[in-house]
Amino acid sequence: MKKKMSKMLAIAFAGAMLIGVVCVLCSGEEPSLAAGNVIFEKVLTEENFYDYEIRTGEHGEQYALIKGINEAYRADFGEGLKRLVDERWKITFPKRLGGAVVTGFCDHAFRNIPLGDCNQSLELSSNITYIGEGCFENCGLVDVMFEKEVEGTENPAGVLTIGDGAFAGNPQLWGIYFRDREVSFGRNVFAGCAQRVYLCYRKGTSKKDTGESHVFTVEIPAYYSPVPLVDYPENPYLLKPEVRNFFYGENGESVEEGKFCTLEYDDKAPDYGFPEWHAPCGEFCAMAEGKCDITASSELQDSDASGDAGADGYSYPGRRYEPDHLNSLYGREYAWAEGVDGNGIGESIGIISSCSYQYQREWYEEGDVSFLEGYVSDEFSPNLYAKDTPDIYDGYMRYTEICVVNGYAKNQKTWEENGRVKRLLMYVEDKPFAYLELEDTIKPQYFTLPVDAVKAADKVEIHFRFVIEDVYPGTKYEDTCLTGLVVEYMGRRGH
Repeated sequence: MKKKMSKMLAIAFAGAMLIGVVCVLCSGEEPSLAAGNVIFEKVLTEENFYDYEIRTGEHGEQYALIKGINEAYRADFGEGLKRLVDERWKITFPKRLGGAVVTGFCDHAFRNIPLGDCNQSLELSSNITYIGEGCFENCGLVDVMFEKEVEGTENPAGVLTIGDGAFAGNPQLWGIYFRDREVSFGRNVFAGCAQRVYLCYRKGTSKKDTGESHVFTVEIPAYYSPVPLVDYPENPYLLKPEVRNFFYGENGESVEEGKFCTLEYDDKAPDYGFPEWHAPCGEFCAMAEGKCDITASSELQDSDASGDAGADGYSYPGRRYEPDHLNSLYGREYAWAEGVDGNGIGESIGIISSCSYQYQREWYEEGDVSFLEGYVSDEFSPNLYAKDTPDIYDGYMRYTEICVVNGYAKNQKTWEENGRVKRLLMYVEDKPFAYLELEDTIKPQYFTLPVDAVKAADKVEIHFRFVIEDVYPGTKYEDTCLTGLVVEYMGRRGH
């Protein structure tokens, strides 16, 4: 196992940072048109590309509100953006128009204008305090990010007001990074957006959501924490599983010709856990280094002194049931069994996890965050992170899911003869966190952890412990077994 893991972890650091998108404004001379396309014969500027209006505040200060794109450019605004902004990944709205600071967008300013045709990310100035009703509705957006506030620059620093349905109708829109803004939301702001929408705030900011069931708040730490960050419940969570099936991963070729890493689900398949751990250039591809150490309070000693060869081809004399076998890369041929008298109640499994993507500590203070979409998805792996469940990477790994394969799942007979776990008490950093109520099934069981509740910074170790609280007895043996116990995280993926 260690040999296999090190090979995967040695793959070079890779990643892609999505940044912003935006536009600029108008009023002024109209360009000539031909065949439905704009011919840019005259000088194109921010001032004549967008419509905007100048208003006067209560203290006599002037500010600009963007009303939308000049009608003359709407049919071919993409070409206009290319002319104005010589940047492949980042388009930004101007900070000033008509000599006044741009502070917001009028109602329906960009409604039904496919901004995603140009770039699917939107970057907004920290000066913005108002986004009108339906402003970015049905624009093809994927994510939105507010700029960092730069000391010494103009910044009204007021409450950011977002009107009703301001970002509605963008089915791929999944995240907004507000940094430390105070936000007031209207109704149905993210209606018709991704299945899960993340509102990201800096730690210590007053977090607010929209009241929509698919919208979640996420805290982005502004510092490097040398210890894991855990939000403990008043009483341990009671978690129930979602039962899925085995699949053909890295052990697939040894079972059936042509099944290696097809990720096809099947009762007879050898692998479990998370397909992205097995997919070529998947979970570990961008990882610089990582750790997954598994220990147990006891293990059953094999009477056969020669032992069996493990999944990595090495022999483990007398240790057929060692805790390392709980790593999903071993498949279901191997298992852990407790080694005390009785049925193993009170015995425990420990997992130490850490990851590193070479995220530099100073980046935390700079407030950097990457919006990354999980790329590993196909018809055989519907539960992988796809465009509606992306990664939010700020240097902290978020632990999101537990996979347990109960009993000794080598085959149905072996599974029935040995004891299985009925309930586990999960500890995080030696404090009770959740009860896992397991079903008596041979198939893999998945427990979802609360969003943003358990996370650790780059290279920081986090300690999990699972204590057996109750068991299902076997038909022949008193020993209680587990085939797999895997803790999944959300962070950088492969390239």
